[in-house]
Amino acid sequence: MSDVTLGEIKELVRTFTESRWVSLELDIGGTHLVLGRDGAPVTRAAPPSSVAIAETAPAPAAAGPMTVVEAPEQLSGDPEPVPGKYVDVRSPAVGAFWVAPSPGEPPFVEVGQTIEADQQLGIVEVMKLMNHISAPCAGTVVKVCVANAQMVEFDQVLFLIEPADA
Repeated sequence: MSDVTLGEIKELVRTFTESRWVSLELDIGGTHLVLGRDGAPVTRAAPPSSVAIAETAPAPAAAGPMTVVEAPEQLSGDPEPVPGKYVDVRSPAVGAFWVAPSPGEPPFVEVGQTIEADQQLGIVEVMKLMNHISAPCAGTVVKVCVANAQMVEFDQVLFLIEPADA
């Protein structure tokens, strides 16, 4: 592979600046590029000659504190959920959202399903790394907020759960 041109580096910097990424480390054709913002450390998650991207975010939703939100207005078009408060499960990263372990298999969960704390709800894939999305509490899935294979943003709500103790 040939050396990276100045134009390609400028494009990488522009792409990084416009993204929500916190750090980026690249080794391409003998060129080593490290970008970061807000004093975030660059995490080398892969060997050289590949890309490593680190998000400064809380751990996936299951590991962080729960956020309780009132039912959003967009639920009005769906079947009426039981009134009350819901726990939102958010994406830990920018990536592709998957509802099942692989194509053709049933989804991890469906609307109306009773779930246990730490039960897997879905996957957010980031550069071939699978981030398992787990339930922060036991309860009932009220809404799956994104479609299978949809690109999601960091901190985007993926599921609404009615806690079992509500």
